[in-house]
Amino acid sequence: MYFTGLLGRNIGYSRSPEIHNTYYKKHNIPFLYKIYDIQEKDLEIFIKNLNLNNIVGFNVTIPYKETIIKYLDELAYPANKIGAVNTVVVKDNKLIGYNTDYIGFKESLECNNINIEGASILIIGTGGAAKCVYRVLKDLNAGTIDVLSRNPEKAKVKFTQNIKILNIGNENNFKEYDIIINCTPLGGANYKDMTPIKLQDIRKECIVYDLNYEPKESKFLKKSKLLGAVTINGEDMLKLQAYASINLWKIHVFERGKKIDITK
Repeated sequence: MYFTGLLGRNIGYSRSPEIHNTYYKKHNIPFLYKIYDIQEKDLEIFIKNLNLNNIVGFNVTIPYKETIIKYLDELAYPANKIGAVNTVVVKDNKLIGYNTDYIGFKESLECNNINIEGASILIIGTGGAAKCVYRVLKDLNAGTIDVLSRNPEKAKVKFTQNIKILNIGNENNFKEYDIIINCTPLGGANYKDMTPIKLQDIRKECIVYDLNYEPKESKFLKKSKLLGAVTINGEDMLKLQAYASINLWKIHVFERGKKIDITK
């Protein structure tokens, strides 16, 4: 039996074990997916014991998508461009970081028939998920991409490209956006009573995408729907990135030497 799992903090709500283990059973894959809810001070011990615990790979979620990088031996594309990792493969005593959120988010846009080309888009947040979303949007030729942050100066370091960084504490005009994407945990399982921004008015039929999937309809999405928005939660992205992760682990365990390109 090989082990995989989810590394993060306060992640007992995650649906990843259900998604992965159901898939493993259906396809007769000898993997078991577990939750690794670990404090930051214990990350090094977790990493050192991967082989001992027969862990062939793991996903990474809040708050470690950027922190995990210092423990890795290699970063594959597009993780090396994004600067965030959500999937790690253990291969020949080396740790390789991938970003399957990239393919998960990209394919979720396709599933929901969202056309990015030329669109005016607002990203809320500046963490690992936000950086991944930004890379996908750029690759799909978005028109304009603005980033909303609590700390604009810090955000400028993360987003070195020439983009507009807005202060979440200021008055902002959200009616100018075709698409608004929440990349923060606010409104998700651990912050159900919170919203990332106070929406007063948005463009009619604006697409509002909340990467959170638990609850299925966050307060942010409920408010957006009342304002006439088309709303999407993060469930499709969760499943699609999970399947991409499984494929990586399967290849490294059972098909060594096969070339991998997760962006296709």
